[in-house]
Amino acid sequence: MNGSLLQTLRTRDALRISSIFGGVLVPALRVGVSYAVPIIALLAAGRLDLAPFAALGAFTSLYCRVDPYSRRAWLLPVVAAGLTASVAAGAVTSAFDAGGVVKVLVLTLVATLAKVLADVVRLGPPAGLMFVFAAGAAAYSPQTWSGFAEVVAITAASAALSYALSMVGGALHPTGPHRLATARALLAVADHLEAPNAAARRRAHISLHHALTALPAGERRTTALLRGHLAHALHLLHHPADAAADLRTAAKRMRRGRVPEPDQDRPLPRPVVAERAGLAEFRTNALRMAVASLVTGLLASTFQLDHAYWAVVSVSSVLQSHNTATTWQRAVQRTAGTLAGSLLALGIFAVDPTPVTILVVIVVCQIAAELVVMANYGLGLTFATPLALCLAALSQPTDRLQLVAERVGMTVFGALLGVGVCLVLTNSRARTRLREALEGCRRAARDLQRSPADPQAREHLLRALFALRDAHQVAAGEPLHPHHGDQEVLDTEHEAYRLLAATTAPAGRTPSG
Repeated sequence: MNGSLLQTLRTRDALRISSIFGGVLVPALRVGVSYAVPIIALLAAGRLDLAPFAALGAFTSLYCRVDPYSRRAWLLPVVAAGLTASVAAGAVTSAFDAGGVVKVLVLTLVATLAKVLADVVRLGPPAGLMFVFAAGAAAYSPQTWSGFAEVVAITAASAALSYALSMVGGALHPTGPHRLATARALLAVADHLEAPNAAARRRAHISLHHALTALPAGERRTTALLRGHLAHALHLLHHPADAAADLRTAAKRMRRGRVPEPDQDRPLPRPVVAERAGLAEFRTNALRMAVASLVTGLLASTFQLDHAYWAVVSVSSVLQSHNTATTWQRAVQRTAGTLAGSLLALGIFAVDPTPVTILVVIVVCQIAAELVVMANYGLGLTFATPLALCLAALSQPTDRLQLVAERVGMTVFGALLGVGVCLVLTNSRARTRLREALEGCRRAARDLQRSPADPQAREHLLRALFALRDAHQVAAGEPLHPHHGDQEVLDTEHEAYRLLAATTAPAGRTPSG
């Protein structure tokens, strides 16, 4: 990117459909079960009025789709608690019969805190979005103090069930996430070997170190084999050879459950994790979220609509990003997906479905959304939109054509306002951070040149590379603050890789890498 406004607001990247290797079907089915079980239980108990809140708790299963179980063990309880607290906050405003301004303030607070949480812990898709949806759905549906405890308890119970379902695989296939991460890393290296370029090399390097850091510390046979494959792939990244086909074959075999013996016996480098950015790096994104949510909510509430919170959900969705360019891409995807999903919802409502049929549609749509959302966010919205409309129809019956029109209007309004706020509240820190990252990477390169056998100097350079990538990713999508161009970053990266390759013996005898 060159930092121009037109380059930032291009739609090509938003329309791209990505290919995903593994980690799609099983998580989608797990999400479906997370939704279906509590809904069936409530149906049997004759409490369909609580089904929407069971669905809100089941949002827990949308997170950590393919993360290692050690990460799920601590992060999913945080998500479950956050979703339950969001529902409780929304339900309190409804039970108090608070006005639109109070509800908007609560949603703004939830959206801002959720954004900070998602950035700090690198929560991953769908980031802080579902917390806002949960709070809005509870705030804009009728609540009473007598039913408050039931609403919160159902949400918490459903979230706990989703957590249990997400963790049960740890007893059945504890190395499943590690095998998938390793397989994806091998494929990324194979892509680079077949078509070498800076972007492919960057993806391969990130995938390799993600897989390395995900591996458990134990010495189980499967873990040792995975380490061997990663060591060989990392060696090929620095010393390319005609091995792409072998890497692809190994990736496919380990994805099916059997990890083959690695072709080469190479020492495994120590995993190097990028340093976490400080809170100051997230300040602009948090401010954008707070301002956009507040302005969008106040403007939407003036229309006195039953689901004005959809505008806040929309603006929160597009701002689950790291710069203006990705915010624009998400706005395009959300608008297109919502329009397509609204047409699908009209078809569903045209047959006048019963509440039970609507519940079935909710489960099916959630599974369908999970199957395609990682390929393109807009595709996921095609199925998530009917789901949201069906939840709204269950919790607050109204004219369904009006419901669909309200969804479309609030979505487009919120998405465009989110982009507008990004253009007004520019990230003035991005250029400074990129300059610091460039200098840090060059300094680390000089240190490794002086001490080529020092593993700490090598790790310092790797961390500097990660920091440079993060800084450039943010700065390259901010149009109104000129930044250092791609070529300067590419040249610095190229020099860093040249040093890493030069300080790794071709036979793989030297440690680290």
